[in-house]
Amino acid sequence: MKIKASAFLTLLLLTVADEVKAAPANVDFTITTSEAVNVTGCPANCPRITVTVDGQTRYAEYSAGTGSSSLTFSYAPTIGDLDLDGVTLTSPIDLNGGTITDLNGNPETDLTFTVPDTSGIKIDYPSLSMDVVYDADGRYTLNGTVYNDLFSFLGAAGGSYTRASTATYFDSTGTLQTAAANQPRFDHNPVTLQPKGIIIEESRTNYIRNNTMQGAIVGTPGTLPTGWSVSLAAGISYDVSGIGQEDGIDYIDIRLYGTPSTTNAATIIFSPTMDTSASPNEIFTHSSYFKRQAGTATNVPYVVNRIGNYNSGGFSIGQLASSAPVPSTLPLRRTSIGVTSSAATFSSTSTAYVRPFIFVPVSAAGVPIDITFRIGTPQLERGGNRTSRILTSGSAVTRDADAITIPVGGWFLASAQTLAGQYSSGAPSGYSTRLASLNDGTSNNAYQIANAASGTIFSQKAVSGVISNSSGPAYVSGASYKVASSMDASSSPFAANNTLYNNSNGGIPSGLTRLQVGYQSNSSFLNGNIENLKYYPTRVSNTQLQLLTQ
Repeated sequence: MKIKASAFLTLLLLTVADEVKAAPANVDFTITTSEAVNVTGCPANCPRITVTVDGQTRYAEYSAGTGSSSLTFSYAPTIGDLDLDGVTLTSPIDLNGGTITDLNGNPETDLTFTVPDTSGIKIDYPSLSMDVVYDADGRYTLNGTVYNDLFSFLGAAGGSYTRASTATYFDSTGTLQTAAANQPRFDHNPVTLQPKGIIIEESRTNYIRNNTMQGAIVGTPGTLPTGWSVSLAAGISYDVSGIGQEDGIDYIDIRLYGTPSTTNAATIIFSPTMDTSASPNEIFTHSSYFKRQAGTATNVPYVVNRIGNYNSGGFSIGQLASSAPVPSTLPLRRTSIGVTSSAATFSSTSTAYVRPFIFVPVSAAGVPIDITFRIGTPQLERGGNRTSRILTSGSAVTRDADAITIPVGGWFLASAQTLAGQYSSGAPSGYSTRLASLNDGTSNNAYQIANAASGTIFSQKAVSGVISNSSGPAYVSGASYKVASSMDASSSPFAANNTLYNNSNGGIPSGLTRLQVGYQSNSSFLNGNIENLKYYPTRVSNTQLQLLTQ
């Protein structure tokens, strides 16, 4: 017999970018022979073709076609198999104790074939995966079983998702929604409407007691929300010209008009002076949705978003955190503005309180203005970045932390393993966060991917309290990162955004009991979004590690 052609199916498990694969169907290869043949020996001694998957030997065993000239060989991927630049085949067919004969029973002796291009046959078979942007509630796998919602997956894995409070997120239409306690938030970019993944944030408190405009009444001048006030230059008046919701965001429209006597036209103040206590060097972030709703920007070139500090008597110390955005006219969900203080901003030892406000300067005194600002859900929080909206209606409100924990199980291998994922974080550079942490309940033994307090992205191996890092690129707040890390007893390479950072850090963390997604031991919360996360119970090659981050 002569194998006259090597016709390989093109269907074969082609990997779609960023899509998590479940237990893949068998990968079928078809060989066409020059005459009909019989195949014997199965199931114990099936003839087979050697398939190399990232340096590992696998086999495509004969599965169909005896009595014909078309033989099918099937490769069943093993959990942990990963080959993103294509498997390779080896000629000839290995009889493996079986036989291939012509229909008269004569053994076929020439079992060679021309090895085809199999670079398009890509294998991605993690033992645990979370693809939270696959559809509205994600797609998840555990040892080859597919789950179409997070709680079914966590139930099968013995894991949990918790957040003891309500919390907000943007849905696929760009509308701000509120998730019930202990319900995950599958977030979207309010500008592009593209999915961003699941939100994992630390606990934060909004100290602006009324950001849903309770008590506001439209009129001339109308009534401001309870707890709000305005300070006006001589010659300037204000009206509350509208209240309501835009894209789910509670807003108030404040019209400023008249001829200002000074260049300090108005200040819109969101809370009383002695409302939010503070200590010297504390860090705060003030943000809101803010746009020009009506009127013109004539003589009002920008506004100043500020946090001021005050002493125990309520008098201004004069230290300010400021930003100066030009008001947009885009939809409100696209017009978030914010300012964050630094540790040095409120350095005065007399600092006792902080207060957020928006200052409206004008280019020239004596020149009329008429402009209406729409302000949505202002927020003041302790911390170095703005987080999701925390809605208040009369008192400060705390949003609790998001936490996903999965105990190690049959998907886990302590001696050799690989973590990979895609995420973005709003945390500032220098703030320690985690994409994923495998740990023993302490920081003594851990394997994790993180943003370091030093401002780099890295993977970390902690072995009996000895910590070694495989450092990658500089971290940029808000940027999207594809990352992957692999480890065994002698190495722990790391890759980020298609760049490999090789490292020979040795040792194996012992006693790892849990996977924490987006945090570690109730700290180092991501303060951002996770699109996907994968775990492989093997130390993949450096080539595959880098390909995971393309």
